[in-house]
Amino acid sequence: MIPISIRLLLGALLVFFGTSTAFAGEDPPVSGSVQNFVVFDKPIPASQISLNAKAGGKQTLGDYRGKVVVLNFWATWCGPCVREMPTLARLQEKFAGDDFAMVIVSQDRGGWKDIDRFMARLKLDFPNSLLDDRLKMSREMQVQSLPVVAILDRQGNEVGRAVGGAEWDTPEAFALVEYYVNGGAGNGGT
Repeated sequence: MIPISIRLLLGALLVFFGTSTAFAGEDPPVSGSVQNFVVFDKPIPASQISLNAKAGGKQTLGDYRGKVVVLNFWATWCGPCVREMPTLARLQEKFAGDDFAMVIVSQDRGGWKDIDRFMARLKLDFPNSLLDDRLKMSREMQVQSLPVVAILDRQGNEVGRAVGGAEWDTPEAFALVEYYVNGGAGNGGT
């Protein structure tokens, strides 16, 4: 085991130079803007409740199996959610590809009309948008306040979550997501 002082120094250097922090046997890098992210001792299977998708039809989180998923529970009426959404859009842009999916789950009871108006006003686009207006998935995943951002591994298990607003477009957030995209704990490799 590498002493914590060396791990912190290496992590800081890697974040500074923009290199991956995904070393075998290392813990996920949780600091700075994502210091409220709690890594679970054991991954927890994510909900498989079917929700209405913006793209049409119904979807479950199982539809994203094989990808690392950043899962955001939010609502247009939630102040911290509104501040967080542009940072999530930049995270989505940074990690766009076959190994990653940003999935947002709205709790808006006004439906797609309210969500579309919100997205147009902020000039945001999240193709993987789901509507949980009856809070079925939110309850099953024990979302008790907003916003909540969870990370799911490639097998569809939740490996940790942040409760409350965070900045997801910072070097610390990028390093955390990159850890899982590059085969961090619970991902069965890349």
